[in-house]
Amino acid sequence: MARNEDRFFADESFPILVDVCRVSGIDRVEDARCAIHEAIEIKYFYEGSSTLLLGRETIIANAGDVVVINPYEFHATVDYGTEKGKYHLLMISPDFFPDVTPEVSDFKRRLLSGQISFCPLFRGNSELSHILSRTVEEVQQKKTGYRVAVHGLMLQLLSHLLRTATETVSPDEARAHAARHYGVIEPALRRIRDGFSDHLTVDELSALCSVSKYHFCRVFKSVTDMTVMQYVNDYRLTIADTMLKNTDRTVAEISRLCGFEDESYFCRCYKKRFGHPAGKRR
Repeated sequence: MARNEDRFFADESFPILVDVCRVSGIDRVEDARCAIHEAIEIKYFYEGSSTLLLGRETIIANAGDVVVINPYEFHATVDYGTEKGKYHLLMISPDFFPDVTPEVSDFKRRLLSGQISFCPLFRGNSELSHILSRTVEEVQQKKTGYRVAVHGLMLQLLSHLLRTATETVSPDEARAHAARHYGVIEPALRRIRDGFSDHLTVDELSALCSVSKYHFCRVFKSVTDMTVMQYVNDYRLTIADTMLKNTDRTVAEISRLCGFEDESYFCRCYKKRFGHPAGKRR
């Protein structure tokens, strides 16, 4: 089951979470539960060691190491023995990147779609360790303006990662990235196919996928390139077009059968989608 990201960012006004002094607490592989979320997750280990699963890769992190988990990357922590890995956790929400310039918007789009990714493990990177140590110190001391300081430090961290540890992903790999995320929203897609005439809501569809509504909408858009309701309407219109071509039902009947409560709204959507009025048979 995917981790609920809502609990990470309870304060919507600050898209960064810093949770200091965490301890890895899973003892057996069979107890591990893969997490997936859209935030950039960073683990800065300061004591002990930890075994992490990132996708299909196993990583052993020791004190001083930094692990970076990309958005929508399946991951889990599995520790053996009594010496648990201790680390500081940082989460950076995509909302950290405001759509203020085309460059920032393009970076966020490419990051969330898997077209670029950060390398997963850093050892002996003094600049990265310095930035993270200062971030933890700011959060622990909470002096006046500490949030501004943390925001600035995260910009430094991301700039460092972009310059030294960014991988460009091929179009085929990006498509594979989207295919992996398809499994997250598949229950919702099946519900739309089977019940397109029903009154469907984002709340219902996200609940079927056992993820938060916020996370569900992000994953859905990354896989389908549409919002949830855009996809629902598009699917309904596709069915309606088939019915118009192959049955003698009226526009009003087809509109109702395809889940549109308002015939005039259906006609507007249909014309916008297909370029001609719904009553015109081709």
